[in-house]
Amino acid sequence: MSLMKTLEMFIAANPGLTSRDIAEQFADFNVESVQRAVCRLHDLNFLTREFKGKECRYYAVNSEVVASANKQPVDKGLDDLVKRAEELQNGGLYRRAATLWMDIFKRSKVMTLRERSLKQRQQCLKKVKQAKSQSDWYLAGQFNGGH
Repeated sequence: MSLMKTLEMFIAANPGLTSRDIAEQFADFNVESVQRAVCRLHDLNFLTREFKGKECRYYAVNSEVVASANKQPVDKGLDDLVKRAEELQNGGLYRRAATLWMDIFKRSKVMTLRERSLKQRQQCLKKVKQAKSQSDWYLAGQFNGGH
């Protein structure tokens, strides 16, 4: 499914979000790319926008997309993957869990599961410990210290 179609369905299921809120849910994509796609959807009359103060909130126009986004079909076959991702996340293996949550997102056709997997993935990525840089290592020609 294309990014624009996915965005349209996501906005239909979550009306009233700002472009920044929408971009945060699609962590695999560049923020500017998502915001540009949202503006393009508006230009093509797939979305409407409403200004509230300085914020611009987006709503889906197509009633078929809204209806399909509100349906709650069951995505069979992903239950085991979801359980495994939760186990990894609870065990502190956040990188592995984040990878599995993205796999669930890619395989799922149910918007609620896709949204949940993106949120869980973001939580995992926030908890990943960054590798500490070792200050004893120097590149050739870069050492400026003593003996």
